[in-house]
Amino acid sequence: MKRLRIALLLSVATLWLASPLQAADTEAIVKALKTIDPEILQYFPRWRVCEPNLKVQIKQTFALMGYNKDLLNENDIVITSAPYRVDAPEPEYDLILIECGRERMVASEIAQNMKKLSAILSNPKRPYCFQDIPPATPASAAQAQEIINYMEPTNVTHAITLSAFDQTLKIGKSGFWLKASMGTDQVGYHYWSSGEARVQLQRPLYVNSDYDTRSAIPYLINARLGVGYRVTGSLDGQDRLLSFIPGRKLNAGYGGKIVGGMDFHLPMHPQFGVGVNVEFPMQGISSATDVDPATYYQFDIGNRRITAPSYQVDPTTTAYLLRATGQATLFYNVWVGDRGPENFFRLDAGLNYYEVREAAMFRDSAGGHTFLAVDGVNGLALYHPDEALDWIYAKLEYRNQGAYPFGMSVQYSNQILLARAYMPILGDWLYIEGKYSTPLRDPMPWEMKNFFMVSPVLRLNF
Repeated sequence: MKRLRIALLLSVATLWLASPLQAADTEAIVKALKTIDPEILQYFPRWRVCEPNLKVQIKQTFALMGYNKDLLNENDIVITSAPYRVDAPEPEYDLILIECGRERMVASEIAQNMKKLSAILSNPKRPYCFQDIPPATPASAAQAQEIINYMEPTNVTHAITLSAFDQTLKIGKSGFWLKASMGTDQVGYHYWSSGEARVQLQRPLYVNSDYDTRSAIPYLINARLGVGYRVTGSLDGQDRLLSFIPGRKLNAGYGGKIVGGMDFHLPMHPQFGVGVNVEFPMQGISSATDVDPATYYQFDIGNRRITAPSYQVDPTTTAYLLRATGQATLFYNVWVGDRGPENFFRLDAGLNYYEVREAAMFRDSAGGHTFLAVDGVNGLALYHPDEALDWIYAKLEYRNQGAYPFGMSVQYSNQILLARAYMPILGDWLYIEGKYSTPLRDPMPWEMKNFFMVSPVLRLNF
């Protein structure tokens, strides 16, 4: 009921401002805008002007119109616009208030005294330096906007995120995303601990027609397709640039992987959906393929009995290779808060699959031939889910998108706990992100008991 009253008040205020004004009405409107209830003001789009030339012109206009020069501040210019239609092809800004320091100019004064400047300031593309006022700042905050992933916002034209973990690019208004990532977080192996990375393109397939949710969930179906590839460095025991971070003991197989997935939101309730993610090797392990042993972490066989009747000699080392992985989950998104969607929760629950195969390494010193083999070798291990806890996948994410957005998530998969958190350092463009993983069972031979990694995150939206 409260939101309905606010919506009605906004509609009346917008129509009032758009109608012809009498001299007596102007004074009343000026007073109303300058004393507007912050509970209502937070629903108006607002941004700061940082274009040097525009700032000077705006301040000069205020001064020429007789406003108190001592109260003007060209470094504190805030534009307030009437709410625009969410379904418009692009934002339509109707300026109702310009603040310069502690002085304000309302809609009628803007139309009379700032015709040329207002045309620039209200341009849907906003072709000048500006900074949107983040939600939940004191009194004059803009409404928080619903988005699924703060590092991949759907409510901007272009978005770039760069970190050691992920690199993403939103390609205009097409809904396409180009994504690169290192590690296989879905099974608990982040950064270089999995020995693999991937690049994939995300494409929207079905537009969300639900008015209440399409700003946050513009598409009901998002499909992903790409390739995975080996990480050849960062082995345990090697001299590495980040030597303080534990080296990896798990390898990706040669030949790469096919990486794909899909998120399907239910049309009748888009907050709920089904997610599928799969990664399949494109090439099997064959003795006909040469490998570079320096790019594989190897384990000594020791007292284990591994024999190779099909080959001339028995192997002396083995390597663990991460093969197929996949998840099938149900997910639910929910925004909580009376002052707008400042608090976001997402819950994923479903099934997980992973496969790690041990391969024997053979070296033919005479012929210079080094290869991995599985067929024809006895005593090698194969690891995959074999008890109920191995199959469980669950993830809970929380994000606060107030004035200082931060987020965190906890994931259980493959009996590994993976925690992630990020927080701002400078404004809305530089963050710091950390990930930590640890097995909740006895570690496998290739696993690290505790693996923590931190990275700066550069986040640019335009």
